[in-house]
Order: sequence, then C-alpha cells, then structure tokens
Amino acid sequence: MVVLDCYGKVEPICISHKLKLYVSNLPKSQNNDWCSELVAELNEMEAINKLQQKRLQLHEKSCLKELYEKTVGTDSIPELLGEKEIRAIVDNMICLYFEYEYSDMPLGGWDTNCFDGRFCEEDYAEKIIDLMMFLSNDTEGTSFPEPIPQWIYSSNHDEINSYRIFWGGDEAKPYIESLIKWGKLFDEMLKSNEDYLLFDYLCNAIHEDNEYNTYHFLKSFSLCQLFLEKDKEKELDEKLPQFLDPRFEEDERREKAKQLRQIRNKIAHGDYKQFTERIEEYAKTFMDGRFWFDYSEYSRQNWVLLNICCELDNAIRKMLYMLFTERKELDRIKGCKA
Repeated sequence: MVVLDCYGKVEPICISHKLKLYVSNLPKSQNNDWCSELVAELNEMEAINKLQQKRLQLHEKSCLKELYEKTVGTDSIPELLGEKEIRAIVDNMICLYFEYEYSDMPLGGWDTNCFDGRFCEEDYAEKIIDLMMFLSNDTEGTSFPEPIPQWIYSSNHDEINSYRIFWGGDEAKPYIESLIKWGKLFDEMLKSNEDYLLFDYLCNAIHEDNEYNTYHFLKSFSLCQLFLEKDKEKELDEKLPQFLDPRFEEDERREKAKQLRQIRNKIAHGDYKQFTERIEEYAKTFMDGRFWFDYSEYSRQNWVLLNICCELDNAIRKMLYMLFTERKELDRIKGCKA
C-alpha cells in the first residue's frame, strides 16, 4: 500500500480489474489502522523538518500547517495543530493497494505471486506509480493519461524523506479519473499469463532507476531488444531508427542505431578501451555542434551516457505506448525481416 499526494473522500474504486488494484481512503479498522500510523508519521516528520530548518538557520515554517490549509481549509486554523486537525488531514488521504484472492490472479499463490506485499521487497504499488511516471514523460508520439499522483508514504519504507509526506495537496478527482484510464490500458494489455510476466518485468526494469550510467544504458538497450529483436541483435540497426529522435534525418538515425548497438556490445564485453573510443565517436557525430557540454556538471563521457540513456528511454516510451495501444503493429515491426 502507498499513500498518494492527492486528497479527498473516496470510496474504494477498482482501478484495474486484471490487477485487482484499488484506490480508497486509508483503512482505519482495529486490525488495519493506517490512519493512526499516518498521524504519528506526520507528527514525526514535522518535528524533523523543524530541526532541519533550525540547523540551516532558515525561517521556521510549519509544513503540517501548509498541508492542512491545502487539504482541509483555511478557516480558523489554530496556532498549533493538535490530534483533531492532523486526523482531519489523514481522513482525506488516499491510498493505492492490491486486494485479491489468489484464485483471481494468474501468477500463483504466496510463493510466486509478485504483487504480494513482502517485508524485504518494494511495495508493488510503488512500482506501478513509477511506471506511470516514467511513461508520462513528455515524449513525441505518446499520449498517456494525466495527471499522475506521486506516492508520499509507503508501507515498505522504514525511513522516508521528511519532506516527501508533505508533497501535493491537490483535489483527488482528476487524479483518480487518470488512474482509471491507466487501469483500462493495463487491463486491455493483460490477456495471458505471459502478459502478466511481461508487465512484471517492465515494472521491475523501470522502478527507481534514475542513474544514467552504463548499466542503465545496458538495461534500456535490452528493453529495445525485447520489443524489436526477432533473431539477431543487428536487426535493431534497421528497426530502432523509427523510434529515435525525429529531429535527426533518417540516415543519421540509422547511423545512431548502429553506434548505440556497438557501444552496448563494448559495455557487455567489458572492453572499456573500445567503449571509450565508441563514446567519443558518438559525441563527435551526434553531439558536437548541437550540444553544450558543461564540464562543471559532468565529464564528456558522462554527458554522452546521459544523452544516449535519455534517447533510448524516449524510444522505450514509444514502444510501450504501442504495446498498450497498437500491440499488433509493434509485433509486426518485431516480426519483420531486417
């Protein structure tokens, strides 16, 4: 279960029937009292924020009071928020969670079902939000539902950033309408056991990976192979260009796809010398004269890695958009001879 950064009164709503994914206000039954947990968490995070502001000699402001104004109202706000006022915030909090019987899910029971909450694994609802956030990045040729809520509290995190729980405060309706559209996309995609395995693979591949380095590049290129490669890796020289930056001419995109494949191979085989040479070749071909390298921020090599990771991530978004909306066309592209 994760708590979202939008607020309101919400009866349980099934977002995805295939995943058994729901949104609702926080449970507060005797055996499942998340409301009391969040009241305590807000009090603790407010105290931490005040200590941090004092240490940095900043003007102390109450994040809790700002959140109260956004979510409850501005009339007659007490100088110090007590249990009643904090409870009013929590009563408007909304969570995203799974609710199912094993017989409803195709991936087995407790030992194999990836969606179950486990102590030593990330909450799967986090992964769902991360997938949505990744796909919603503004990429030409895609149009995923918006707005997308962020999670501000997770049942799987013992420690969270003290400011994260105070994010948001917007009214819930547009976010829930967007989540319902996402759920429809998921449900239309999930038709077989293999589809569930693919969905799990994608969620795990994308979850919390914001480091634009050689390993991110390897994973992104592997995802391109997943959707485009039928028999051999070299097929991507012909199939990948249609998903690359359209500001480059077709022959440039073909050359770019070829160089990306060569860079991938040097990384995979640990050939760091040839990798360095290929990175420099890419920089001279596609970045010099088009791109401003600020070496106070990154080295030349890391600027190139950032560039190619972003390029492939955008390509993956286009492929995933086709997976959810034009799957037959994506399968056709993969099945074509190159």
